Amino acid sequence: MSAQLSIRGLEKTFGAVKATNNANLELVAGELHAIIGPNGAGKSTLISQIAGEIRPDKGQILLNGRDITAVPAHERPSLGLARSFQVSQLYPEFSLLENVAVAITARQGKSFGRWKPLSGDRDLMALALGYLQQVDLGARAAACVSELSHGERRQLELALALAQEASVLLLDEPMAGMGAEESARMTALLMSLKGRYAILLVEHDMDAVFALADRITVLVYGETILTGTVEEVRGNELVRAAYLGEEHA
Repeated sequence: MSAQLSIRGLEKTFGAVKATNNANLELVAGELHAIIGPNGAGKSTLISQIAGEIRPDKGQILLNGRDITAVPAHERPSLGLARSFQVSQLYPEFSLLENVAVAITARQGKSFGRWKPLSGDRDLMALALGYLQQVDLGARAAACVSELSHGERRQLELALALAQEASVLLLDEPMAGMGAEESARMTALLMSLKGRYAILLVEHDMDAVFALADRITVLVYGETILTGTVEEVRGNELVRAAYLGEEHA
């Protein structure tokens, strides 16, 4: 199966620190591929390079066979790559439905203004509601973002990523700051998306990673030291000693 996203020999240095060091991985269609590693391993830097927010010093990023290494971040969603969980994309004074509608109009290259309220476009509202229903927020569609819990904000951010209609989703620590119940809800939502998208997941919640991942890449000091199945990663003594600990053995 051909890769939808390929990372080849990616390197990024900040001063004396090599944040990404010959990183390599492939994400195939319908796969949920997790990236794990200790704090400071370079996971966020790697995701930022894939999203186009940081330009690598060396290496290639291929999306569906196209080299997007130099493509600006704002152009990557239209090519099929969406990054989730960027809080800055939310409009606190808007309803959940309006937030998703704005994301849809942005994808379609349209604009909106006070002279033409979003709520007046029934087709747009119906489409936006569909994305909210996919993340179990349909009943909260009329609520303002400012009223949401932390976990609900994460769910909304996932809806915004889905609204981009991208084939590849980058999810950067979606369970961060969540309690056990919220983490379980997000894990169930991501499980429902498996097979429909190629998903690259960075996450510290190892229970969620082991429940969701088809394959796992372990990143240490910016270098991909192992890619394998959950069983292969669990059983690797070096990974267990350096990162997982005995509770995940």
